[in-house]
Amino acid sequence: MKKFIFLVSSVFLFASCATFNPSKEVFKEKASYNFKEFPVSGKILYQAFIKTIYFHNFIIEKENKEEGFILAKRCFQKGKRNIILLLQAKIIPDENKSTLYLNALQTTERLFVADRTRFFLWIIPLPGGGGKEASRIKEGEKVIEDKEFYQKFFKEIEKEIDKLKKKLGDKEKKDKK
Repeated sequence: MKKFIFLVSSVFLFASCATFNPSKEVFKEKASYNFKEFPVSGKILYQAFIKTIYFHNFIIEKENKEEGFILAKRCFQKGKRNIILLLQAKIIPDENKSTLYLNALQTTERLFVADRTRFFLWIIPLPGGGGKEASRIKEGEKVIEDKEFYQKFFKEIEKEIDKLKKKLGDKEKKDKK
C-alpha cells in the first residue's frame, strides 16, 4: 500500500512539473520582427497597408479606422486541406511617424466526406436515405514567426507608401500651379 501511495504521489509530482507555463513563454526574450516604424502619418500608412493586403488577395474581416485596427484573412486550398492565414494589424500613429504591428496566424483544416448511402446486398443503393456528409476538422493552428514573411510584407508596404507619397507630391505641385 505504501508503494502504491508513493507511486501515485510521484506521478502527480511529475505531472505538475510538466504542465505548460504561459508566462515563461510570453515574457521570454526573443527577437521580434513583427513591427516596423514608418516615417509617415498614420493615415498614409493605413492606406498603404489596405492597398497591400488587397493586392495580395486578402479579405478584410474587421476594420476600425479610428483605432488603426485591421483583421484580414486569406484561404488556400491544397487537396482536402484548407489553410487559412489570418493577419492582424495595429497602426499606432505618432507625431511624424507611425508604427505597424503585424501578427499572422495559420490554421489548417481538413475536409472529410462521409458516404451515408444505404445498400441492399452491398450492390443496389436504397432510395430515401444516406447521401454524403462533409465536415471540416481543425488540424492545427500556429503563429507565424517567419522573419522573411514579415520583411516581405513590410517591403511591399514601403513600396506602396512611396507610390502614395509620389501621388501626393504630384497633387501638391498641381495645386500650386
